[in-house]
Amino acid sequence: MLIKLFFSLIIIIFIFYVFLECDFDYLKHPLSIWIYIISLLLIIISSFLEEIFKNQLSKKKLKKFQSYEKKIKTRNHGFDGILELDNKIPKWWQQLFSITIVISIIYFCSFFFTNFANPQFEYKRAYKNQLKKIKEFEKKQPQASIETVKFDKKFINDGKKLFNENCATCHNIDGGGNIGPNLTDDYWINHKEKTLIKNVFSIIWNGSKNNKVMRAFGASGEIKGNDIKKLSSYIYFINKNNNKPKNPKFPEGDKIILE
Repeated sequence: MLIKLFFSLIIIIFIFYVFLECDFDYLKHPLSIWIYIISLLLIIISSFLEEIFKNQLSKKKLKKFQSYEKKIKTRNHGFDGILELDNKIPKWWQQLFSITIVISIIYFCSFFFTNFANPQFEYKRAYKNQLKKIKEFEKKQPQASIETVKFDKKFINDGKKLFNENCATCHNIDGGGNIGPNLTDDYWINHKEKTLIKNVFSIIWNGSKNNKVMRAFGASGEIKGNDIKKLSSYIYFINKNNNKPKNPKFPEGDKIILE
């Protein structure tokens, strides 16, 4: 009976997952829990009824078994003289084998006629779930702004990755400048804010009026406030630590020492 309960529960969960296209959050849903409980109760009741019928027929079978016991069949291996009892396969083994056949049929149908095991479908579903988690996280974790941004050493490595992905094309991998200006010197095209970290944050967020190539990454929603804070910390780090690029671009803008 335990085998029946275990595999029946697995089949129910599998059907939910494949044909109803549910994620694993449904396991905690109250309706799902009630379905499991009712299904398991039905299986338990059916098992008890089966036992009752077996007990009623046991007396009749006992006589047959006693007569059959006298005629036990054996198999002779022949070459080694070993006798083997010709017993029937146990019921639990037969049930287990039947369950594997049922699961294989369900899997076969789901694989060829549904989106189960489809990598593109699974990617889209995982992507949607990830976006939901990001939104939930952002609600709990407020984004950085020009008023709250501060330099933090722990953001340098993450900021470097973001810089390589978003800024290296225009400012070069070492910050020495390419299409965009050199970020390691003291010359600034835009110097609206009094501190370096706020000035960098402001430029990334609002873009540059004096350099149209620099777009507003933050205002457009392309980069979130917390990621701009990481970028600003990295740019602050390479600027204040006298990072020396191999081929620095000529100075642009006004020379202003920002703290």
